[in-house]
Amino acid sequence: MKSTSLLRKPFSQWIIFSLIFISACKKEATKNPSSNDPNASPYSLTPKPIKIASHINGYYEYLPQGYSTDPAGTKYPLLIVFHGGAEMGQDSTELSKLLRHGPLKFVKNGTLPVAFTVNGKVYKFIIVAPQFSSTEDAYPGEVDQLIEYAKQNYKVDNSRIYLTGLSFGGGVSWNYPGKNASYAKKIAAIVPVAAYISELREEFHINPGKAQIIANSNLPVWSTHNRGDNICPLSWTVNAQNLLKTFKENPLPRLTVFNANVHEGWTLTYDPAFKENGMNIYEWMLQYHR
Repeated sequence: MKSTSLLRKPFSQWIIFSLIFISACKKEATKNPSSNDPNASPYSLTPKPIKIASHINGYYEYLPQGYSTDPAGTKYPLLIVFHGGAEMGQDSTELSKLLRHGPLKFVKNGTLPVAFTVNGKVYKFIIVAPQFSSTEDAYPGEVDQLIEYAKQNYKVDNSRIYLTGLSFGGGVSWNYPGKNASYAKKIAAIVPVAAYISELREEFHINPGKAQIIANSNLPVWSTHNRGDNICPLSWTVNAQNLLKTFKENPLPRLTVFNANVHEGWTLTYDPAFKENGMNIYEWMLQYHR
């Protein structure tokens, strides 16, 4: 039988076979998922210890497959991802924390699609994930510095800049567009997850003034939250979204509530396989542009 004949092969042939097999496995492991263009440049995931603002000492950069080889003038949607409180850091040695959660986790494990098709068009994200050295404020001014830095240094489609974040980062996602109309109009959509928008801290609370700015800009908002979140109560997000509705936000804000009793929700939210109404959060964001 075939298995018996294999056992009779000389030891040297087994060594050669094993080396070929190991080499093939390594090539497969580093292959860009869903790649269909052998001439496209591979995606990259790179720590950038570059100080952008007073409380942003570095960031992680994801450049999609083909970023270096796509036709000249190609522009890409920009997704900015804000981390949770446990992922803040003081220097470049801590940037790897940014890979624990969120879209970059799915990039790292090879399950974020190369591209997303929405309304018949194909999009590939640039992802920038800044690391804050403090979580004492939502730092909208520093977020604006980051956005302008990205626009100047990457091939960004300025009409397709999206914000998302978990916990503290969800609060940052809410508060940047809530700061003023100029900021709000730079953003095409936001996805806050388990957002820290404490009603006891004005730096984070989405009060009527901030809500009106967001609503007047017609900024699409899709929030996700666990029903029994014991750190950031669901009521914070419900109250913020109700304020948007009061000011006639168009489109109406969207809320997904997961049936869980812990401070989480980001693992499911950022999973490309999680969909509502046929769309994951990436496809949902790409519906919108400025």
